[in-house]
Amino acid sequence: MKNVWIPCLLLFVLVASCAKDEGRMMDQPTLPDVTPAYRSETPQIFGISFPSEFEAPRFDDRAQLGRVLFHDRMLSQNGAVSCNTCHLQSHGFAEPKALSHGLRRELTERNASHLANPGIQLAYFWDGRATDLTTQVTMPIENHVEMGFRSLESLVERLDQLDYYAPLFTAAYGDPEPSVDRIQDALSTFLSAMVTCGSKADEAIASAMPEFWDPWGVMDGSLTLDGLTALEKRGFELFHGEAQCANCHGGPHFNGWGMDFADIGLDAEPNENASTSVNAGGGFLGNWGPTAMKVPSLRNVSLTAPYMHDGRFATLDQVLDHYSHGIQDVTTLDPRLRDWSGSPLLGGDILIDVGPGLFPISIGLDGNEVPPVQLNFTPEERLALKAFLHSLTDHAFVQDERFSNPFTTP
Repeated sequence: MKNVWIPCLLLFVLVASCAKDEGRMMDQPTLPDVTPAYRSETPQIFGISFPSEFEAPRFDDRAQLGRVLFHDRMLSQNGAVSCNTCHLQSHGFAEPKALSHGLRRELTERNASHLANPGIQLAYFWDGRATDLTTQVTMPIENHVEMGFRSLESLVERLDQLDYYAPLFTAAYGDPEPSVDRIQDALSTFLSAMVTCGSKADEAIASAMPEFWDPWGVMDGSLTLDGLTALEKRGFELFHGEAQCANCHGGPHFNGWGMDFADIGLDAEPNENASTSVNAGGGFLGNWGPTAMKVPSLRNVSLTAPYMHDGRFATLDQVLDHYSHGIQDVTTLDPRLRDWSGSPLLGGDILIDVGPGLFPISIGLDGNEVPPVQLNFTPEERLALKAFLHSLTDHAFVQDERFSNPFTTP
């Protein structure tokens, strides 16, 4: 008798699963009667221009379509996950997990990157394997762990059967027909509209240096960051000075100008599911080393925990612990994280290759003769650095309804 119930139970689970997916098929996005303006009110900051796409025809309607696509679970093969599943607005479009679950609950290889001004980045993913946003936006859809579509053409067929997409495609492109190109364009347009430059620090910095990025003016006292507390100002100075954070996280978006990769001397992987392999040769500047990861933007960093490519650090304090005294002496360690103060750069077998940030990219020595830097932050320095990092939070961005989930069922 016991075996009789097994097929019945399986049938019940199958019917329940189908009913659940059918319910997802019936979810409808709730959108405003008038398409909001997605064009940024901050077309440039510190002389750095945002995408010219803001002036392209039907930009707002294309971004609105992209918003629905971004939040729609039907972009996964079984209707289980959306882009938003791993990129939550309240967390700076990151996920508060070390690794994310894909459509079949399998774990991803790396921590979900947060989204901060993706329209002006030069490389995407931790390994930089995508170099343009239009290509990047559909790569997770075809990933067998993340969203699971075997082909984007299958997704086009899916969207053609969902009645709420016809008016959205018509508004964006003049007719109701979905296509791979239009899906990529709409998603990349939506992400390009995600401009986050409204933090407390941004307001102070933009007032001090509206046309030219000049942290050195703050350091020498010729520029004043009005609006920041004394502790936050001290953190800015440390960040660009003794703490050496700006060596990698330089530039107005605190991401090494969007083209920096580094091996930061992490110890062995704490999570066996996490991957350090890099698509060497296929990624942007991938020849910087097989263990080098993309330097992320620090905008909204107080919201995007856990940190690092594998999400190993749960708090900013743990990140500061690493840079204070935890950098490992690995052979592939970025030379910016070695202590050159006691090591002459003359004589010996030394090869210096200067990269975009005007820092040594590779320095060949006989063994690891130069130890990792030990910054040994004092309690006061840690407080100041954290205060500055918290001042990079753009509260309006993470509450902006234009980027929120339009589906009534999350």
